[in-house]
Amino acid sequence: MRMLAEPEVLQTAGARRFFGYWDSLPKDGAVPDRSDFSPAGIAALMPAVTLLEVVSDDLILQRLAGTAVCRAMGFDPTGMNALDLISPATRPDYLDLIRKQISTPCGRWNILRSRHDNMVDRAEVLTLPMRHRQSGHWIILSYFAALSPVAYDPGPYEILGYEDTRWIDIGAGIPD
Repeated sequence: MRMLAEPEVLQTAGARRFFGYWDSLPKDGAVPDRSDFSPAGIAALMPAVTLLEVVSDDLILQRLAGTAVCRAMGFDPTGMNALDLISPATRPDYLDLIRKQISTPCGRWNILRSRHDNMVDRAEVLTLPMRHRQSGHWIILSYFAALSPVAYDPGPYEILGYEDTRWIDIGAGIPD
């Protein structure tokens, strides 16, 4: 099995362990199948993990949200359309990132800004693709590591935008 070099951009130990686990999964081409992912394999990281199923440009199902993610959001988004959690101004950029990530299967690293508990926080987010052979859909597996609060901003939970995005070549290249 070919192992990838750990991306230099990763800032937290959790993101590095998450990448190592994903990279250890068997691959069909450049990506593993959802059936090969076992939460037990990264049990200590699971509170900060989400799993999205890309059904269409209008529906990205939140299939799993770890307890730390739910706590930060103030609710459990499992079963919701993830697009409803993204500010309308950020949604086109988010969909563009998802389209690029699955059209050229690759990893994506972001610094994400979100509002929760009336604060705007920054987080390192590492997203890695998987296939779901049963449905034929793409799965986006993500790990979130809180970095720092940046501002007071009253309002409900919402993803506000990205400060930085880097693509990670997992064997299929990266988007232009």
